[in-house]
Amino acid sequence: MNMKNTNKPGMKYKKTKPPLQRQVTTLWDYPSQNYGDKMQGNQNYIGATPSYIIWNLLDRYTKEKDLVVDPMCGSGTTLDVARDLNRRALGYDVNPTRDDIFRVDARKLPLEDQKADFVFIDPPYSTHVNYSDSPQCIGKLHADCNEYYDALRLVITEINRILKPGKYMGLYVSDSHEIKKGFFPIGFELFEILREFFIPVDIIAVVRHNKTLEMGNYRKAADEGNFFLRGFNYLFIMQKPDKVKAVPPKKRQVKKASPYKPVNKSKVDTDKQSGQNQPTKNQRARALARQKKREAKGL
Repeated sequence: MNMKNTNKPGMKYKKTKPPLQRQVTTLWDYPSQNYGDKMQGNQNYIGATPSYIIWNLLDRYTKEKDLVVDPMCGSGTTLDVARDLNRRALGYDVNPTRDDIFRVDARKLPLEDQKADFVFIDPPYSTHVNYSDSPQCIGKLHADCNEYYDALRLVITEINRILKPGKYMGLYVSDSHEIKKGFFPIGFELFEILREFFIPVDIIAVVRHNKTLEMGNYRKAADEGNFFLRGFNYLFIMQKPDKVKAVPPKKRQVKKASPYKPVNKSKVDTDKQSGQNQPTKNQRARALARQKKREAKGL
């Protein structure tokens, strides 16, 4: 994207933001946190969603007067973008940062069934950011525990409840890596939960412009420690089926051991004794015939 210098000679250089346009590939980038001359949400809010991303979603999947809901509204970026596009908007958060955001736990939204035309959510990525002191804050649950995924499953259940059939939602999230605890594929885990309720439309990779990615000490630590800094976020775009099936909430079971099932030696021994896994009469006959042929050829 070209950045023009529109200032007069002698004035301090100022970049001009490019015009808004729809993204048409599955790799999205954005030139700044906000579009236009004003701010959407608060760019100083840690973990604020780039407004370009929300604009692209709402421009493509909603129309004027549609109701847009953000259950974890943060600094209100979704509300501002929705209103720029003449959409109605509701924002909820356990720690409201402004008056038009309601203090609500995303696991229990105060909205009737099938009222929303679009839902966007940018949940905490484990415990990297201290969003609030509220005991209801999911950002206090680490991605290495079942409780984190159980909580987000309840949030996704609520999104399914309030979203109209045939309408769309977007979930924006990153994986997590910690030097002492390792890698947590949050994106894959949440996508698995989303598929229980919704039809996948597409998966977008959004380039991260986190300041730490450019800091020499972080890059050096990643190189020497043989791990990777998070360079992109997932954007999962999902559609609610027209014919809705009730999906009862259930707790997710996380296996700490290897994903490969170990061989049950006692079962193998039992199978042998009971005759299971033994060759059949026909198999034995074919094996005997092959052996006689080999003997006849002198092998």
